[in-house]
Parts: sequence; structure tokens; C-alpha cells
Amino acid sequence: MEEIDLSNVNRLYTVLLLESGEKHGYQLIKDIERITGKKPTTSHIYPFLEKLTEKGVATMEEKGDRGKKVYQLTEDGEDLVREQLDAFGEILNAAIQGEIEECENCGCEIYSGGHEENGKIYCCKHCAASE
Repeated sequence: MEEIDLSNVNRLYTVLLLESGEKHGYQLIKDIERITGKKPTTSHIYPFLEKLTEKGVATMEEKGDRGKKVYQLTEDGEDLVREQLDAFGEILNAAIQGEIEECENCGCEIYSGGHEENGKIYCCKHCAASE
């Protein structure tokens, strides 16, 4: 399968939003606007949805009396989303690795918060008390 370019935020959000279930183009535009604070134009969304269907990453079905076009990811599309989320997870992990503390008692990783006592960092007050 030819690679789908998801470097544009609108494209990335389009496939991520479709991962949660079928949506029509206008729904995607409104959801992206709600998330980003910027309304994508129809020329950003509809040609990309057509490309997704051409590449077999999504399907389109006309529904309702007005024949509204509803898009849904295929298995290939779901695989694409998983690949993107895995790659994004690796980026986030690399970005926060230096910020992670380790509990002095149990050794668990502390991403946020924690409990500090006598100059040491613990995951919780129970670990601090058991030392």
C-alpha cells in the first residue's frame, strides 16, 4: 500500500477521529475545530477522505434520505492509526524520559506528582512510610 501522508495536523486528526467510529465530513470538520481551535476548510478534509477510500484505508457509504457520505476505517486504516500512535508514543517517551523519577522504595516510575520526604522521592506516602 502506498504510504498515506499524515504530516498535516488535519489529516492526522481525520484518521484518529475515524478510528473512534464512522463519521461524515462535516462532523470531522467540527471535531477538528473543537480540538485545535481552528476550522479546517472542506478542501482540507474531503479530498483527503477520497484519497483514504481510494487507497483502501477507509470506506464510504451513503446513508439516510439525503445520502450523506459516511466514512469508516478499514482494517488497513486501523493498522495505520496504530502505527501512528506507536510512533507518537515513542516520541513522547523520548521527550519525557529525563523527567521521570524513580520511587526510592519500590522503584516504580513516577511521571507526575509523587511524594517527597526527607529529600527523597517516593511514588506515595505509603512507600515513604515503609522505608
